[in-house]
Amino acid sequence: MRKSVTTGSTAVVGLLVLALVGVNGPEAQDTATRPPKNLKKVGDHWTPWDPPAAGPDAYIIQKGDTLWDLAQKWLGDPFLWPQVWDQNRYIQDSHWIYPGDPLVVPGKSVVITESGPPPGEETPAEVAEGAGEGEIAEPAAAAPAPPMILMADASDLYCSGYIDPDHQATALRVAGSEVVEREHPAQGDVIYLNQGRNQGVAPGAEFTVVRPVGEVVHPATEQDLGTYLRRLGKVRVMLAQEDTSTAVIEFACEDIQFQDQLLPWHTIPAPRRASMPPFDQYDVTPSGGPTGAVVSLGYEQMNAGTGHVIHTDLGLASGVQPGDVLLVYRERPNLPRTHIGQAVVLTVESTSSTVKLAKSVRETLLGDRVELVR
Repeated sequence: MRKSVTTGSTAVVGLLVLALVGVNGPEAQDTATRPPKNLKKVGDHWTPWDPPAAGPDAYIIQKGDTLWDLAQKWLGDPFLWPQVWDQNRYIQDSHWIYPGDPLVVPGKSVVITESGPPPGEETPAEVAEGAGEGEIAEPAAAAPAPPMILMADASDLYCSGYIDPDHQATALRVAGSEVVEREHPAQGDVIYLNQGRNQGVAPGAEFTVVRPVGEVVHPATEQDLGTYLRRLGKVRVMLAQEDTSTAVIEFACEDIQFQDQLLPWHTIPAPRRASMPPFDQYDVTPSGGPTGAVVSLGYEQMNAGTGHVIHTDLGLASGVQPGDVLLVYRERPNLPRTHIGQAVVLTVESTSSTVKLAKSVRETLLGDRVELVR
């Protein structure tokens, strides 16, 4: 939920228009950190931050802007707002941006394929066959690179789970919340951690909040595959005391609970593909790729369909990589196998992989088979 923020505490603040950043979009809960009070005039506007001088390509924040909307405008996905913030870390609290402050615009990745660089890129001039000495022919126009399709959004990557084959409970935990009347902290809330400087926690450190929810057992072999960990959100340490820390929840997939565990934050690259391989529901000829099984449908899921994130037993040893496509099928005694859909690999762990169902013609069940599409 986004809202404009105004205050009449001073005449100076009355001149400001602040933009509250709703990093989870219109459905976000109405939670935010308190607005900074140390406002100062920088140039022709007021801000609590120390913005750098605006470069020639800088964007100047306008009334009503949010990092959420700017990420949608610049990167095509509002969940990528942390990429905008990462380029502008003079902003100390991502919930508050101020009209007049400059922003460095993050660039989109450029993919160069075998067909050559994207249109507009310079290519070396070539000497044409039969051209006289010193004559240079006009270079042939390079074929445009195929657009790369984003196969997962931030919610798929950071609000899903994974299987840890050897999870050890972490000592770093959520210990409390600044807002004592709220049972479960949510996005934008200030929370406290149970470790501080004496345990190596420093200001600026970022963590993923996880919650173990049970052991994963292989549906066919009954082998214990490890602990299923749910990703719940991201926190950033603002202050580190001797044995405690003060942090802010930068985004939350759901309510965070006291005693939830924290692991070091790692950025998960979103897989991209130029296209998906064709899907034939009735051509059951194996592709020859490694095969495995669906071993988890996520947290408390009985079945899965298009858009759901599930897990297979194809781990690092299988050779699958993020961006690979898996065929999902079901074996039936004395009958051809039934093709169910396609899935794109998001991450690969040591003994498992997390995949997103990109196409489904029927529901996926625990124990269904998967095959890497060659």
